[in-house]
Amino acid sequence: MTAEPAVKITSQVTLGEALIEYLPTLKPEQRHLHEAFVRNYVEYAGDATPISTLTGSRVESYVESRVKASDPNAPERVMALKNWFQYLKKKNYSAANFGVHVRVKRPVKRSGAQVRVVQEPLAMTEEGIANLRAELDEINRKIPDMQRAIEVARSDGDLRENAPYHAAREDLAFTNARRDQLENSLKRAVTVARQTEGSSALGSTVTVTRLDSGKPYRYKLVGAREANAAEQKISVESPVGSALLGRSPGEEVAVDAPSGQIHFRIEAVVHD
Repeated sequence: MTAEPAVKITSQVTLGEALIEYLPTLKPEQRHLHEAFVRNYVEYAGDATPISTLTGSRVESYVESRVKASDPNAPERVMALKNWFQYLKKKNYSAANFGVHVRVKRPVKRSGAQVRVVQEPLAMTEEGIANLRAELDEINRKIPDMQRAIEVARSDGDLRENAPYHAAREDLAFTNARRDQLENSLKRAVTVARQTEGSSALGSTVTVTRLDSGKPYRYKLVGAREANAAEQKISVESPVGSALLGRSPGEEVAVDAPSGQIHFRIEAVVHD
C-alpha cells in the first residue's frame, strides 16, 4: 500500500519558504524594487523562522530599527513590507496582517522647533525616469476602473459581509500609495548628464572580464531604484557597481564577495 504524500501544515511554513513562493507573484518592475527590502526582513528574522511565531511587536521592532524617516527609500520599504505581510495573511500563513505594524515614525519636535525631513535628489537614467512615468500613466488609467469596481461591489448588500468590496478598497489603497511614491520619485528625479568620453558613470554600460575565469560580463550602471539583475542593470551602490563606477578601459578592480575577492578588468565603457 503506497503511503500518501504528507501535506504541509500552513502553520509550519517558514519565512524562507514563503519568500520563494511570493517573489514570482510580483510584476517585474515591482519585484526589482521590493525584493531587496523583503529579503532584508527575512534575513533579519531568519528564513527558517515559522511564520506562525511572528508577533506584531517583533515586526514593529524591526521597522523601528531599520526604517527611518530620513531614509529616501522609506516609502518604498514600507510598501514592500506591507505587501509582503498582506500576502502572508491572504495565504493563511499568518493569523493576522502584520503590515499594520509597518509605519515610519516621524522625528519628535523639540523646543517648539519644526523638524523638516529634506529629501535628496534621486539620480536616475533617462530610461529609468521614463519607466517610472510609464508605470504612473498605467496606474492613472487603472484607478477609475478600480473606483467603479468599488461602487459595484458596494451595491451588493451588507458591507460587513461583502468580501469583494473590501478587497477592491484594499487594492485601491495600495494602488494609490504606489502612485504617491511614483509621483514623489519623479519630483526628486534628476537625469544623469550624458558622458561622451572618459570613465564610467551612472548610465554607462561597462564590459568587463573576470580574471580568474576569463568570462566576460556586461553591466549597465544605474541607480538603486532601477537595478534589475535579469537585465544586467546593477546599482552603483552594490559592491560590483561601486567598484566599476568611475573606471576606464584597461583598469583592474577587486570586488569583495562572500567567497573572497573577485578581480575584473575593464574592457569597454559605453555611454548610452
